[in-house]
Amino acid sequence: MRNEIGVGRNPVNSISTLITYIMKNLNLLLLLFAVSFVACKTQKIPPKPQPVAQETVTPATPAKPAALAKPAGKTASVSSKEERFTTAQGETADYGSNRFFVILGSFSVLENAQRLKTTLTGENFHPVILKNESGMYRVCGNSYSDENEARARIAEVRANFPKYSDIWLLIKKQ
Repeated sequence: MRNEIGVGRNPVNSISTLITYIMKNLNLLLLLFAVSFVACKTQKIPPKPQPVAQETVTPATPAKPAALAKPAGKTASVSSKEERFTTAQGETADYGSNRFFVILGSFSVLENAQRLKTTLTGENFHPVILKNESGMYRVCGNSYSDENEARARIAEVRANFPKYSDIWLLIKKQ
C-alpha cells in the first residue's frame, strides 16, 4: 500500500515547503491586518470658531475721587503697539489728529467687540470699535493727541476699574 502523504516525495521537503508557504502567507496577513488599523483612523477636524459666549458682566466699581487715583508718575508699565487702523463698519468717530488710543479689548470677532462696547457704554465710557489691517477689532475707550495724557487715562481706568487692568495703548502708525 502506498503512503498517501508524500508519495514519491521526501517528507522533510514537503513539511518545510508547507511551513514556508504558511509563514509567507501569515506575514502577508499580519501586514494587511496592521495596515488596516493604521489606515482606518478617522481624522479629527477642529470645529469652526464661534463667537465667545456672552460673559457675565460684574457691575462697575464706584469711581474713586481724583485724590485717591495713583499719580501719573508712578503708573505701572503700559503695553503699547503701533499699527494702522480705521473705524469698524458702522462706527462713527471723530478722533481728528489724535494718535494715542486707550484700548480696553481686542477681538477677532466683531460681535464680541460690540458686546464689550455695549458694556462700556453702560459704564459711562464712549467707546469706538477700530479695525486694524489684520482684521482685529480694537475697542477704544478714549483717544488723545498727547501720549502722557493717554497714559494718565490708562492709570485712571486701572485704578477705578480693576477688571480692565489689561488695558493698553494703541499708537496710530503714520
